[in-house]
Amino acid sequence: MQLTKIRIRNYRLLIDAEVEVDPKTTLIVGRNNTGKTSCFACIGNVLDGETVSFDDYPLLRRDDFYTKIALFMEKKLSYEELCKQIKVITIDFLVDYSLDDPDDNLGALSPFIIDVDVDTTTALIRAEYRLKTDEKTLWSLLESSYYKDGIFSPSEEAHKVLADNFGKLFGLTVYAINPNNQDDKQVKSHKELLDLFPFHAIPAERVLGEDDTHKSSLGSLISGFFDTSEAELDPDVAEEIKRLRSIVEKANNDVQKQSDEILSSVVNNSIGFGYPNIEELKLGVTTQLSIDDQIKNQTKLSYISGTANESLPSSHNGLGYKNLIKMEFLLAAFAKDIKKRGVACVPLLFIEEPESHMHPQMQTAFAAYLEKFLSNLSTVKIQTFLTSHSAHIANTMEFAKVRYAQKSIAGVIYKNLNTFAQANPDNVDFIRKYLTLTKCDLFFADKAIFVEGASERLLLPDMIEKCETAGVFGSCKYPLSAQYYALIEIGGAYAHKFIPFIEFLGVPCLILTDLDSVADRKGRGGKTVKKSVVVSEGETTSNETIKWWIRRNKGIPEDDTSKIDLSEIIAMTADDKTREKCHIEFQTTENGLCGHSLEEAIRNVNRKHYNLGNRISEKKLEFTGKSKTDFALDLIYKYSDYCVPDYIKSGLKWLNDQRVLE
Repeated sequence: MQLTKIRIRNYRLLIDAEVEVDPKTTLIVGRNNTGKTSCFACIGNVLDGETVSFDDYPLLRRDDFYTKIALFMEKKLSYEELCKQIKVITIDFLVDYSLDDPDDNLGALSPFIIDVDVDTTTALIRAEYRLKTDEKTLWSLLESSYYKDGIFSPSEEAHKVLADNFGKLFGLTVYAINPNNQDDKQVKSHKELLDLFPFHAIPAERVLGEDDTHKSSLGSLISGFFDTSEAELDPDVAEEIKRLRSIVEKANNDVQKQSDEILSSVVNNSIGFGYPNIEELKLGVTTQLSIDDQIKNQTKLSYISGTANESLPSSHNGLGYKNLIKMEFLLAAFAKDIKKRGVACVPLLFIEEPESHMHPQMQTAFAAYLEKFLSNLSTVKIQTFLTSHSAHIANTMEFAKVRYAQKSIAGVIYKNLNTFAQANPDNVDFIRKYLTLTKCDLFFADKAIFVEGASERLLLPDMIEKCETAGVFGSCKYPLSAQYYALIEIGGAYAHKFIPFIEFLGVPCLILTDLDSVADRKGRGGKTVKKSVVVSEGETTSNETIKWWIRRNKGIPEDDTSKIDLSEIIAMTADDKTREKCHIEFQTTENGLCGHSLEEAIRNVNRKHYNLGNRISEKKLEFTGKSKTDFALDLIYKYSDYCVPDYIKSGLKWLNDQRVLE
């Protein structure tokens, strides 16, 4: 059996958020403040049985909450109706228990199966924070804030009283729900919920120290060895632990006996005043020594040289390794706890931002090896949830395991990348390979810019600064240079493959590409070929992304091979160049000429820098250098006062003005 879906309602930004859960590992990615930590926090609160505070209640729900309470206090809404109408914090767990063997033990899931239909193989568990105070108590608590001299007159303190007492007003209730009839439900205990979902959370703020100021993770592991019965010890370490216990027990006895004798003698020889006399019992000293306590409390991680047999303290090793070691200890302890339970359950593991202090290669290795590591620890299947801001972890995971957190004005939704993969089988392989190879940070950006090549990638940050200085972006508080954009070099031949993915993610995207004008010319053997020509002689474009865009605008199938006239492309308006949250720009006419590449467009608007006169032909704009990268670097360092081509200005202004939240 396995958890297949989690639905959270009315918790912080999670107004109504549904997470489809992978059988093994679910990775939640997204830019900052998109509810990734909130998802873990809500599940943790419920499974720990903790109360929630008013800070956890969504801002979007508060006006309605205040209104419903006021109607109740004004006696226009009954207590029963109040309980029904208030939007409460709720979390649903959907568990699939379809089994190969119908006689298998369902264990901790059994209390939550209330549908007798043999064809039903899912169980729905709901935990919600319901209004727990009775009508009289609620009225007594709020009366002074809503009535003055017996007249209904809500005070400014009413909202504060509600906020301060929110945790007392709402309590956790657990239900087993019939998935075929959600009105059919039974109240269950919190213990039954926790028995079904034993969980462990490793937060991002991991304490990595092994010094006296922090609880040693190694000390915790050692304590577990001493406190576990021999029968429960891991077979891999059982013999060594038994030997350690034997040594400690013998040492305890030997030291105890010798210290008692020596200290008793010292005490008797030190006491005067005639006591004890010969008729009295002698004084003795009994010390309670426990070497195992010393091992538990004073054992610290160190690093030993294999050649010199010298050791160094934990603080001398990198934080990345310590983070990894810390997580290994915690995972091992959790797996051990699951094994001890001996009952069928659905263990859940939450790891927040595992990449802390890890270098990129270590992050990639962690993501690739995690499932194998957990399977080696335990035969019980552990379903793991990760959150991450690491492009290396995000792009190492399979698409099917990734959930993209998208924030809107209405709240956060979690998009299953596997949904996109199934709907776009022709694009997904390319996108997957590209993300894996480049480790781009598309999942964590507010906006994206796809550029043609290395020249654009080098120049764009500087061009954005120039546009801002020139006032192209107007007087906005946070211009594009202060926004979180991903700059992705993909080329006109492949950028269109990313457009459906960008639309799926809902990220505003600018595509800067080249006009790439071509015309039919006679080649070798008299064969007609498409040859790059100046724009005035061009018949069409060789740019696949522009052609894809035109076909989409005209509703033509993508595999259509009919010729698209260059004049039609040049005549595109700003509206024609925009599709939902995507916008495309390419070279336009300036100073009477139009280049068909970035380099030509730059030369056209910076003629003085390149010793070009006012009256020149398109041929003179042609870039004949060997390296486009050198061209871009020379422009930045030799001609810092260069002008930015209009098509780039237009595109950057469009992107600057796009709203992320809608």
